[in-house]
Amino acid sequence: MEKDISSGLNSETYEKEHNLIEQIHRELSGLDMPCTCKSELDRTIVAIEAWRQRKARKELVDSIREDYHNLVSGISFLTELENIDRLELTPEELYDHAESLKFLADLADRCADRLVGLSTISKIMK
Repeated sequence: MEKDISSGLNSETYEKEHNLIEQIHRELSGLDMPCTCKSELDRTIVAIEAWRQRKARKELVDSIREDYHNLVSGISFLTELENIDRLELTPEELYDHAESLKFLADLADRCADRLVGLSTISKIMK
């Protein structure tokens, strides 16, 4: 199952795109082109791939940072649950807290997926 990790980017898609660029590079290297064209093409492909990796990494880091701040804010909203035995929360308040926890769980899951994507990109960049 693929999951969104940043603006439609996911680790499986990123790896496929990376492999496609490598395949294009291999196919072009087999063509009978002058050395200068091959060298320029190689440099261009390497530069494009490096740019894509930096862009994807930045998008993921920004998303992870945003998720972190949202998680911290959301958890601070739930602090009254620490004293749930002494508070008289209405059914609506209890329901709202339950929904907040579900939202935070989804947010944490998405953040974890983005961390996996960042790990994948970091492996490729090495």
